[in-house]
Amino acid sequence: MHLAKWTLDEAMTVLSALGIAERILVQSDGGSDFTSDLFQQACLTYGRWVRCKVSQPGGTGILERLNRTYTYQFAFRQDWHSMADVRAVMPDFHRWYNHERRHSALGYATLIGERS
Repeated sequence: MHLAKWTLDEAMTVLSALGIAERILVQSDGGSDFTSDLFQQACLTYGRWVRCKVSQPGGTGILERLNRTYTYQFAFRQDWHSMADVRAVMPDFHRWYNHERRHSALGYATLIGERS
């Protein structure tokens, strides 16, 4: 729970440095780190919190699937030397994921492009 709160605090510091000061909606699963009083109070400081299930529409399933694809189809296949290296190739991943990768939920069409 302390790491979850620290991560949220750090994210808000970055957003603030970018000039983004709006109140936010924190969306997470119902893990004990996220339902703890410590994390809940931090969420209320910055906005509010919503618990999502993986399978519900708008839930975390889409993000978890994207994260798995990024990790196994992209990140683990590179030899990273710095965060600058990671940032430099993210446009390549986005282009591949949106324009080339076929998605079974879309009838094996790409996200951006013609539907089969």
